[in-house]
Amino acid sequence: MNNKQALRKALRMQRDRLAPQERANASALITENAVWMADDAKNIGIYLSFSSEVDTIDAIATWLWEDKNIYVPRMQGDDFQWVKLTDFKSFAVNSLGICEPLEGEIVETSALDLIFVPLLGFDDVHHRIGYGKGCYDRALKGYTGLKVGLCYAMGHVETTYPSEHDIPLDVIITEKEIFSLHR
Repeated sequence: MNNKQALRKALRMQRDRLAPQERANASALITENAVWMADDAKNIGIYLSFSSEVDTIDAIATWLWEDKNIYVPRMQGDDFQWVKLTDFKSFAVNSLGICEPLEGEIVETSALDLIFVPLLGFDDVHHRIGYGKGCYDRALKGYTGLKVGLCYAMGHVETTYPSEHDIPLDVIITEKEIFSLHR
C-alpha cells in the first residue's frame, strides 16, 4: 500500500468514526456556507452524498426551491456525465453504491457555474484526496468555473501526495473554516 492509499484509508476510517450527530452538525454548517457561495449561480454541479460524506441533500433542496438548475454525476464507464436533477424520485444505485438519476438533461462540465466536489481530505494547496477513481480529476480538467470541495475539518492534512493529474480546488468549505485560493 502506498502513502496515498494509506492516507485514503485512514481518512475514510476517521470520517466514518465521527459520531452521527457530529457529522450532522458539521454538514449543517458546511451547507450554510455552500448555499451562500452559490447565491449568484444558476447551474450548479454537486454530488449526491452517501455514507459518511458531507450531506448535500439540504443544499440541493434549497437550490431546487430557489429554482436553480442542479446537475449531479451519473457514471458512464469510468467517467461521469452531469445530469439535471428535477426531483428525488427517479434514482438507481450504481456499482459504487451511489444514487444516480435515471434520466434527465445532460450538460457539459463547462455549462456549470460552479461544482461542489466530495473529498476525504485536502492539503494547504487545495489538492484533494478522494476515493481513487480519478473521476472528478478527469471531469474538472480544463474547467474554468469555481471548484469547491466539501470536507470535514478533520480531513485537513499536510499532504495528499498529489500526482500530475490531480486538479486542485479553488475553495474548500469545512465546518470550521473556508479555505480559498485567490483566483
